[in-house]
Amino acid sequence: MKHKIKTFLWAAVAILALGFLVYSTPKETFRQTIRQVNWYWVLAALALYFTAQTLLASRWVLLLRVQGIYVSQFQAIRLTYMGLFYNNFMPGAVGGDLLKGWYVTRHSAKHLRVEAAVTVFVDRLVGLIGMILVAGIASLFVGPELGLEIKNYGRLQIRWLVWGIFLAMMIVSIIFLSRHVRRVLMISYILQKLPFEFEKVLRQIDDAIRIYRHHQRVILISLILTALIQGLSIVAIWLLTQSLHFDKVTFVQCLIIMPIIWVISAAIPVPGGIGIIENCVKYLFCLVINPDFPGQAVGQAVALALLIRIMICLCSLPGALVPIFGGHLPKRSEMAKEIIG
Repeated sequence: MKHKIKTFLWAAVAILALGFLVYSTPKETFRQTIRQVNWYWVLAALALYFTAQTLLASRWVLLLRVQGIYVSQFQAIRLTYMGLFYNNFMPGAVGGDLLKGWYVTRHSAKHLRVEAAVTVFVDRLVGLIGMILVAGIASLFVGPELGLEIKNYGRLQIRWLVWGIFLAMMIVSIIFLSRHVRRVLMISYILQKLPFEFEKVLRQIDDAIRIYRHHQRVILISLILTALIQGLSIVAIWLLTQSLHFDKVTFVQCLIIMPIIWVISAAIPVPGGIGIIENCVKYLFCLVINPDFPGQAVGQAVALALLIRIMICLCSLPGALVPIFGGHLPKRSEMAKEIIG
């Protein structure tokens, strides 16, 4: 019942966000912008985005091998697309990442099931750190146009937000990986004070994360892969802006804007970021579509948000084939028992 209530609440948030988006969009400007779409650019964007999503599986395979878990590239691609499909199409208590973690445990030895599930989290964390790192570097090459006017506080530069998020992620990473920081925070002592079964599972998760401290080369390659994946994804977004004839929007600006949008959508667990991504696109891309009069670019930015949503959904559809041809689809309680127990 608790999971149903949570699902209902997040669905309500998504509906309200979409309702606000529709209400605040100038309909005529939106229609005019959509009519001008160059569909050849859209097809090129789809091809690049699809390639980027496929490369996600290669990064995950690297992280799995550190734990001594060997999954074929094809299996990793299947499970990656299944996770994308459930995240973007199937709102509910069973999220795509959780389901992906459960399926990979089916390809792992019983004593490595927790480690297999942990790789899904580590893969997501490496992706977020790499994404914000790319955005932080890109932010060094833009002017003041990417800023929000805050009443009584002046102009807030978006690059400050990027650097703040990156700093927070680095702090979390250091806490997990640094012996000295962990000793000061008494992580091991805290774990020992927990009930035995709970302590056993948390210690296993903790050990599975800390093992990456001894595999800097894998982490470096994973970050390079992340930069490539993010680069391809953001080129795809930039191609969508060009398909709508937004000539003032540059690739570097997209490099800063899109990671912020993806981090915000990840922080608000609305299924697929529906409504959240669209409203973020509307607010942030207005600043670069029409830098002089951002308020006049709302309809154009919403047209871009629609194309981005279509692209995300189309590139997630192959994941529907996994549950169709892959047999049993577990419940949340069954997944927790299988992974932990």
